[in-house]
Amino acid sequence: MLTPKQLTLGAMTVIICHHRRSLLEFHLTSKQLFGQVPRVAKKSRKKPSKAAEESALAKSARRCALCFALKGDLREKIGQIAHIDGNRANSVPGNLAWMCLEHHSSFDSITSQHKNYTKAEVKRYLAALYRIVADGKHLSISASPQFGRGVSADRKILESISDLMVESGSIEFVRRNNFAGWSFDWSSLRGIEEFAARGGPENEFIDPELEELRKTLHDSCRQLLSILATNTFPIRDRQSVPDDWETDQPERFWKVVSEIDAMTDKVCCSYDDLIRNARKRLLA
Repeated sequence: MLTPKQLTLGAMTVIICHHRRSLLEFHLTSKQLFGQVPRVAKKSRKKPSKAAEESALAKSARRCALCFALKGDLREKIGQIAHIDGNRANSVPGNLAWMCLEHHSSFDSITSQHKNYTKAEVKRYLAALYRIVADGKHLSISASPQFGRGVSADRKILESISDLMVESGSIEFVRRNNFAGWSFDWSSLRGIEEFAARGGPENEFIDPELEELRKTLHDSCRQLLSILATNTFPIRDRQSVPDDWETDQPERFWKVVSEIDAMTDKVCCSYDDLIRNARKRLLA
């Protein structure tokens, strides 16, 4: 069986064979063959400017945004500068990101087997990482290898608190209710009661800053329930600060109402602080 193309160093013999056709032989020197094909110059890759590289390195402190967002890992990583939009000629600071070798390879790969990381996703993770580094929090306990496991546990605690307060309607109730002589259904406080009753380490955040915020919310909820239990009374299956206090004991009435209002504000502010900070730290 004939080989379609046979090559020699000094001269090249090209044999073109066709089934049931005669053979045609051409003798070409290597100079004749290759001299007709102009070389195509390779495009040189434009390196990011030194200033752009240094900016990306400084802002990230050589932490990988994907390691941080997906694993809670804030350790320094051996890595490379990635171009977020895939265009290596675009080296503006906002298009550069320090990534570990594994995530850089994954981000640059083209695959139909799974949904790869998106540009918007990486930019969002990068912005969150830059905030952490700017605040110096990348050097705290959150940078330890154990933090990845802690993030997963803390996300569950956050979800549990948020779901309880939102689904029960309790946090929205204390935001809007007027306690100045208006009766209310005690069951509207179910979420706050359940949260105040939760104890034990299984309900605590591992992150020390989030745990402090949780304790503040927990204490505020307990204080609110205590004030309401002491200063409101049943009126046809509902609770209310007594109406007659407003006329017979106005000083007492407004003092109690002011204390309740102040405590509901404290509960709401404590809850909002916890949720906002937890989302920033955990990316829940």
